[in-house]
Amino acid sequence: MSFLVDPRHLQRAARACMRRGGTAGADGISWAKFRIGLPTRLEAIAEQLRAGTWTPGPVREVEITAYTGKVFTAVIPTTEDRVVQRAMRNAIEPVLEQRAFADWVSGYRAGRNRITALRDAERHLSAGYRWVADVDVRQTSAGSSAAEVTDWLAEHVADGTFLRYFRSVLEPLPYPIVPGTALAPLLINLRLSRADAALTGHRVVRFADNYCVFCSTEEKAREAMTAVSQALAGCGLQPHPDKSQVRAGVNAEDLFLIAG
Repeated sequence: MSFLVDPRHLQRAARACMRRGGTAGADGISWAKFRIGLPTRLEAIAEQLRAGTWTPGPVREVEITAYTGKVFTAVIPTTEDRVVQRAMRNAIEPVLEQRAFADWVSGYRAGRNRITALRDAERHLSAGYRWVADVDVRQTSAGSSAAEVTDWLAEHVADGTFLRYFRSVLEPLPYPIVPGTALAPLLINLRLSRADAALTGHRVVRFADNYCVFCSTEEKAREAMTAVSQALAGCGLQPHPDKSQVRAGVNAEDLFLIAG
């Protein structure tokens, strides 16, 4: 809770939000306006959080068309809510990095991107594991409830007051991992970390929601496909039928292509 009730941590969160910019939410307050009297604003937020009276504001829903042509719903929280969400992320991210996220996971993590995923993949390919169970997860963000997502976090965070605020942020959203919040990328990894834990012993590289399991034979690769499917099923997820396959003789650069 110190990350939420200490204005210094809220100021760090606010600066991170301002660097990203973005349009105003339902409150109509821009970052330029939010900066006016910023210390006073942050102290007021901290006091509400300390007193237990803080509640999230409404979100503005928007439709976004990705460059792939896919249309999806996203939300724009109020400026104040974005600061609190970012402060929450700053608080729990180090905990999840230490306790929940596997070393072979890249994407939505500081210093772990597609380049690190490709390096990990090349290491397995160079070692002779040329058969790949390539699994793209279908609708990773969809479904679940605020209570369920809070339970995922409660496996790693014991602060009841923090968890109560965390749940209160998720409840007004169309669904808890909807794009647009500061928490969404982290929550994707949190959700998939439960499937990751079931894949211990396999040579896995995951970039965002794309798993690649490296095997020595086609038979083992098909067994790995089944293992990933079962791990995802345990989290209420499933492979995308059109984007998941067993592959042979691939180059590392051909893996983890967006919309590929």
